[in-house]
Amino acid sequence: MPLQKLKSSSLLNNSFFIFLIRFFPSVANLVVLLYYSRQLDMPAYGIYQNFWVQIYFLYPLAAFGIHVLITTYAPSTILKIAQKLSATQYVIYSVWVLLISALFAWLQPSSLNMGWWLPMLFLIVFVAGIILESFIIVLKGFKALLIINILYAISYVLVHKLVLAQTFSHYNIFLYLLLIGVGKVVLSTLVVLFNIRKHQDDVHEESRSINEIRTLWLHMGYYDILQTLSTWIDKFVVSLLLTASLSAIYFNGSQNIPFLPIILSAAGSAVLLQMNKVKATNENESLLLLMKTSARYLSCVVFPILFFLMFFRYEVFKVVLPGYIDAVPVFFIMLFILPLRIYSFLTVFQKLHKGHISTTGAIGELILACLLMYPLYLWLGLPGIALSFVISTYAQAFYYMIHIRSLLNVGFMQILPIANLLIKVLIFSSLFMVIHYLLSSLFEARISMLIGMSIMAIGVLTALYVEVRSDKNGNVS
Repeated sequence: MPLQKLKSSSLLNNSFFIFLIRFFPSVANLVVLLYYSRQLDMPAYGIYQNFWVQIYFLYPLAAFGIHVLITTYAPSTILKIAQKLSATQYVIYSVWVLLISALFAWLQPSSLNMGWWLPMLFLIVFVAGIILESFIIVLKGFKALLIINILYAISYVLVHKLVLAQTFSHYNIFLYLLLIGVGKVVLSTLVVLFNIRKHQDDVHEESRSINEIRTLWLHMGYYDILQTLSTWIDKFVVSLLLTASLSAIYFNGSQNIPFLPIILSAAGSAVLLQMNKVKATNENESLLLLMKTSARYLSCVVFPILFFLMFFRYEVFKVVLPGYIDAVPVFFIMLFILPLRIYSFLTVFQKLHKGHISTTGAIGELILACLLMYPLYLWLGLPGIALSFVISTYAQAFYYMIHIRSLLNVGFMQILPIANLLIKVLIFSSLFMVIHYLLSSLFEARISMLIGMSIMAIGVLTALYVEVRSDKNGNVS
């Protein structure tokens, strides 16, 4: 069955490559953060972190959804869109990026002694790198991009180590990182130019009007900005209104699980790449099948991680963050968001050009969380703030599912592979409950955690193997 083959092997292969592409820079970033947090004094480390926090907060404004829009279409469609844009439109966007970059430069404290040009160029290059990476993914230049990102990750770590070994200054570190970023942009541009000729007359080109595309782009841009705001607003409010100690506890308790966001993002991008090959007449059926397949595979990763962290949460904090045991209740509540991450709601609305639904949902989620934040804080303390975002996220998911049901013309029970997911929940929750009970009574925290992690890894691999075998045998639930 062609569709079955398309949605399983190709989807998994694309997801794996996209994950690897984003994995190595993420590892490099994690290594540097752990290293610098121990080597720099707190004020210097805080200034270093503030630079990156502002970058990640502002770059969605500068990119304004272009990197998200690119992954929606086949390469030939993107090329046609680029050709139809006028010189005035390119100039307007360039001025917009310059304004955001100037704002970023203005935000940097004078104590950094970097001037205005370094942070301004840094953000411009950062945004260019993200947009080019999205385009290379659409062109399926996976191997070339993987090599570029591995080189970038190695250079990133080496620069941080070398600057610290010499006389450390923020100017030196960000100057060298800017040069690395420029090198990445140059190499990425060459990859785009080399691969672009293969897709000039792609048979998968979509016939969408400029108005449709512009509307989707605006909604993707709004959604990307709103998601960034939603990710950081709770930490921002806590940092303003509560003590530094409470802020540190909440920040550590509400952190994302390392590397899980790039797995989920890779799966969503892979679905869009697969949908570029599907004819409009089969679009809804194919999208539903691909989304259910994606959910089955992602649940193989998310559920073992979720139940391991739920039952071993105190062991994890005792070993990894021994000074932040008080953050465990916040961490525990935030874990309840994870089950929703197996389904990329945005991917459906993105492909069907219903970006206004994702934007409305994001706005509603943010407003509801803000309304619940204070009363739940008065009731439960810091865990109450976390609970406000769990409640608003589930409300958003319910809103999205109502619209997906209508768009795909299916029942609620058909949107997700319910039986498949319930079996995994039952198996992994029971498994880790029993394992934690046995290990905690026999071993100290570190050994207990390591054994639990090993079982979690085995669980992920086993679940993935079972799903792959099911797909090959045609036994899809």
